[in-house]
Amino acid sequence: MVKKVIASLLLAALVGFALWQGVLSEEAANENDLTDYKDLNIKDGQAEPVTGETYGLEPGKEAPPFTLTNLEGKAVKLSDYKGKKVILNFWATWCPPCKEEMPDMQKFHEKYGKEVQILAVNLTSSEGSKEGIKSFLNEHHLTFQVLLDEEDTVATKSYRVVTIPTTYFIDEEGKIAKRINGPMNLEQMETFASKSN
Repeated sequence: MVKKVIASLLLAALVGFALWQGVLSEEAANENDLTDYKDLNIKDGQAEPVTGETYGLEPGKEAPPFTLTNLEGKAVKLSDYKGKKVILNFWATWCPPCKEEMPDMQKFHEKYGKEVQILAVNLTSSEGSKEGIKSFLNEHHLTFQVLLDEEDTVATKSYRVVTIPTTYFIDEEGKIAKRINGPMNLEQMETFASKSN
């Protein structure tokens, strides 16, 4: 009788352990699954991404051309930087991971700004006001080039951005060298700056 009880307890423990391991494996798989992450920064009133829709442009593709205005109202074209490396970053002031990468972006800009141009495209349609963007930049002492995507045409339509921050490293020929979904760091930017074609 005692052997049967022990055997039953061991069997129950093994089944419980197997189920627990299955749950952990599923959670670990989900941590690397961008489907959970990609909806985090969608604000109230914005459209949800279509399930199964591919998002983001792949390395090797030509970076789509665009013209946006900066905070002073001057038109800036991506083609203005042909022959120069560009870090094209999509962000918003309300996005915590965007704030996380901004100090490294500023450090990079101060060190490599003559060789590599940062174009930080703000998702202006999701912001309260342009004045709020200016205040944010002043408060955080950010001096790199900020462009305003006021109608959300460049971010979601041209570059298929679903999560922010999303960053494209664009080479001197205007091709996408790398895409980073989520915050980037100084090391990634410096590696891009030091790579030669």
